[in-house]
Amino acid sequence: MRYKRLHKKSYPKKELYKKRLNKAAGINHIQDSINEKFLSIDIEFDKYIDFKITEPIEVIDLHKEKLNVDDASKISINTKKLLKILTIGLITTISSVFLINNSYFDTESTAKESKTLMSTIVSNPTTTVKTEQIEITTTSSTTTTTLLPTVNTTIPLIIIETIEEAQIELKKLYIYQGNIDGVNGTYTKLSIKEFQRRSGLKIDGVLGPNTKLALSKGTDAYVILGGQETVDISDLDISEETRDLQKKLKDLNIYTGDIDGIYGFQTVVSLKEFQRKAGLKIDGVYGPNTKSSLEKGEDSYVTVEITNNENNNSNNKPVITSTDTKLTVDLQNYNPSGNCITGYVNVQNIWVPDPCFLPVFVFRYGNVAQVNSQAELDAYLNQNWSLTKEKTYTSLGKVPTQNYTDGYNSPVNGLPMPSGSNNSIVIGIKNDNNVRARPQSGPQSADAVVEVLVEGGMTRFINIFYQSDTDYHGPIRSARPTDPTVLRPVGGVLVASGATGGLIPEIIDMGVPVITDKRPEYFRISSRNAPHNLYADTAKLKQLAVNRGYKKYTNPQPLFPWGNPSQSSWSTNSYLTLTFSSYTSTTWSWNGSSYVRTYYDAYKNSSSDNSHYWIDKNGNQGQITTSTVIALFCEPYTHPLQLPSVKTVGEGRAIILHNGKLLDARWKRGSNLDPFHIVDKNNNILYVPKGKVWISLVPNTKNPSFG
Repeated sequence: MRYKRLHKKSYPKKELYKKRLNKAAGINHIQDSINEKFLSIDIEFDKYIDFKITEPIEVIDLHKEKLNVDDASKISINTKKLLKILTIGLITTISSVFLINNSYFDTESTAKESKTLMSTIVSNPTTTVKTEQIEITTTSSTTTTTLLPTVNTTIPLIIIETIEEAQIELKKLYIYQGNIDGVNGTYTKLSIKEFQRRSGLKIDGVLGPNTKLALSKGTDAYVILGGQETVDISDLDISEETRDLQKKLKDLNIYTGDIDGIYGFQTVVSLKEFQRKAGLKIDGVYGPNTKSSLEKGEDSYVTVEITNNENNNSNNKPVITSTDTKLTVDLQNYNPSGNCITGYVNVQNIWVPDPCFLPVFVFRYGNVAQVNSQAELDAYLNQNWSLTKEKTYTSLGKVPTQNYTDGYNSPVNGLPMPSGSNNSIVIGIKNDNNVRARPQSGPQSADAVVEVLVEGGMTRFINIFYQSDTDYHGPIRSARPTDPTVLRPVGGVLVASGATGGLIPEIIDMGVPVITDKRPEYFRISSRNAPHNLYADTAKLKQLAVNRGYKKYTNPQPLFPWGNPSQSSWSTNSYLTLTFSSYTSTTWSWNGSSYVRTYYDAYKNSSSDNSHYWIDKNGNQGQITTSTVIALFCEPYTHPLQLPSVKTVGEGRAIILHNGKLLDARWKRGSNLDPFHIVDKNNNILYVPKGKVWISLVPNTKNPSFG
């Protein structure tokens, strides 16, 4: 779409405009006469004579808009007001006009003649003055017909200021098809870039002033038309084939948008990502090969193995080999003698390789990608990929259980689920544990609670709900890297207030959907200050998750090897103290029927036995208790976003408390898909007693104390 050039208004120079000379008869009086006659209801045409202006001057219409009077145009002036002036000082008048406009007036009488005066288009973000015509027809009998100009003012109805508002407009264009959540995640940034490309703007994914203004114009901002990714939205059709494609991509946690059956931009990008993982041609076309691979799901993904070819290649140059399941570095674009370029992303959102760059692999969360330019490598490293391959483990699969029936026993605590339970999906809600967040609402209602280390040496909770619910859960806080690792085995959805920039896309890549601050499922309470006042209704959250298509399993696998073990070999125990950092430790004490929680918080006071309370919406309070405590000692590490975390894949020490007894064992896990296997020193499975459970992920650099 081509845009008209917007001309600026022009004004006469101030010193000339202000002078009170004879030129006032040539400009001001002309203007006054025109305005007066435009205001007149009955125009007496026989009172006009013809007056020719041979050079452009400025005249102002009734609405104070500028009109350019073209040269050689006719304009009518009241004889009574100007006759005396013209008779007395014609020469003086002409000289005055020369001083003003470097032009002169020339009066003459002509035959019938018609000229058109065009007003310029003056536009700003709030007002548009439409081009109109003033037709002035003069004859020898001085008959004049005048058509008044009209000025229309248009106030834009759309103002883009926030990411959420941008998502709404991008969704109307079928560029963005995800959730309106106000989160500037991967697909939102890609959508902004695509809109910028279509609109001829700088493609940086930043919602700046120019992008906001262009977005408010919708498709009128487009300067490039044609092709699948710039198709007119009026031509987009809803098809069942596209719905099926979107569902399959969503099951693979690639597509996160709506199942709307529209082959929009986000659907295309998601299909390309699948094609990349499956080793197919990355063209965004849903052809036979892509359909066939998509039917296989994750089984169609290719795996990459780095091989050292130095021993087999006398020239010490890597070679290309390929089988159905293994690939080495692809060097088809590598040519160190070629013309070097800076890698960039083309209009198909595919990186263009630099021939001079020797390709390398980058790794993240078990995924491997080959990069073919320094620019591409920098982009991956900025997204927390690593050049170092992570240690890998063999998946251990499902855990064995005792007296456990799928659909009857809860996968998160092993207990029989009450009839009519709202066990549609597993959700894990982040719960703040700051001094100002206590007492919390939620731990007392959850089926299981996971406590994790966060920055500042503090901890936060992941309250897991499956068969239980509460309409008053909070305060809700942001996600951290460890959160998805405990939810993935049960197909859980992470509920949080948000996350550090770039973390949510990583969590989604791990196969865990994320729900962030959204109404009406979330709400804020007035009795606390932000950010410790964000609460939610778990039943509504579950329904939202199901509506978004996040449900993975009808019956999630058990998170631990639930059973009814004999505790004859367990040690008698009365308390367990777990240290997360020099600022935080917790103690669980057996009171004869359950374990009660006390804590040390350096941000609160120096006491090590502060009772930890919960509170409900009615103000009722009680001390936090649980029937089973599982402490898993994990390797600590610092996430690339500078977030303290622990690794939950691998193995380590496990301490289990139940019914006043203690079991010192080990935990093992081969991948984030695995549940936690509890074993003895000979790797024999150990069953965990069923019951409401509190799971503490403790850094293995901190020793527990118990007795």
